[in-house]
Amino acid sequence: MNARLDVHPFRCLAGRLRRTAVAVIVLLASPLCTASWSAELVVVQVAPLTGEMAHYTHELRTGMQLYFERVNAAGGITGDTLRLASLDDAATPKNAIALIEQAAVLHKPIAFMYLVGPETIAAANDADVFRRLGIPLLGSSPAAVQLRSPLRSHVFHLTQGEDAEYAKLVQQLRTIGLRKVALIHWDDVATLGEVRYFEQFAGLAPAIEVVDRIPVVAGSGELSLPIERVAATSAQAIVSMLPVEETAKVLKSLRERGRQTPVYGASYNESGRLFDHAGEAASRGMTVTQIVPNPFGGTLPVVRDYNADLKRHGPQSARAGSLSLEGYLAARLLVEAIRSTPQPVTPAGLRNALEQRSPFDLGGIKATFSATDHVGLDFVDIGVVTYGGRLRY
Repeated sequence: MNARLDVHPFRCLAGRLRRTAVAVIVLLASPLCTASWSAELVVVQVAPLTGEMAHYTHELRTGMQLYFERVNAAGGITGDTLRLASLDDAATPKNAIALIEQAAVLHKPIAFMYLVGPETIAAANDADVFRRLGIPLLGSSPAAVQLRSPLRSHVFHLTQGEDAEYAKLVQQLRTIGLRKVALIHWDDVATLGEVRYFEQFAGLAPAIEVVDRIPVVAGSGELSLPIERVAATSAQAIVSMLPVEETAKVLKSLRERGRQTPVYGASYNESGRLFDHAGEAASRGMTVTQIVPNPFGGTLPVVRDYNADLKRHGPQSARAGSLSLEGYLAARLLVEAIRSTPQPVTPAGLRNALEQRSPFDLGGIKATFSATDHVGLDFVDIGVVTYGGRLRY
């Protein structure tokens, strides 16, 4: 008798059901199905989008957005996409704290990135807002001394602070033999802190003498008398501790008067901005400390990626610069930390990953944190402004 006639129809049905179940399990395990469970990871930047400090916000945002778009275009992080939400605090500390607290509820971010402005940073420190909300802040300006010391559990800095910048600047002055320096600076609390940092390092042997301190009323725009005074100084070098636009005015005025005294400044004197406001002849040759690699160099993989993404994803008006590169590096750091965070990604998991899973390779440069050190990059260099606002390190 043919054996096939002995197979019970219910056994055939059972076999088909088993095969169907296996097929369903395979389908559920496929990328098409897991994609339906992917999440949108929100990052929030609370910073001035208008006014005199908006330039810093927009440049940092451009760099962050470049890298997020690169990651999203490649399918995200195991399917999760990134979204950067920018909220305008109008450079008002009270607004900033309120927006941070509101964003924590409305956007449920995994992180905040880059506060801008010393007064806002001081207010965030006083409010202890990031520890209280349990959401980390990644990235801050070099001037964020209030958030840097003592260490804050939920604040992580990508770059070195202004103390390291002025130590490097003083070292450079010593190396080239300039011993008499004049300082032109805003007279606000934050900038007077910069003056103290400079004088602290200048006082070390061999000492550099500060022959003149020329204060400018913060935010006044009254530069005529300070420029007259700095033009008459006998100093061998001038250190500008003014916002980049005011530094550019000082540079331009000195060069128009035929004064070629070298001018130095910290990294917030962004080279492209100097070029825009002072012009080619005046800006070229200014020496500026740098806390990220040269955005115009091509030696590091991350810088090559940055310039390629600037062309591919950047706005038509975008150009390379140290601030947007810093934002790009910070976004890359965030993504690497997310990759080390258990799923689903939470602010607490991300904070722990930042502190415990480093070093993070950002493309030829590594960011390292620990429970006692929340400053990622050990990088400070000297840049000289060259043609078209580019930099030479």
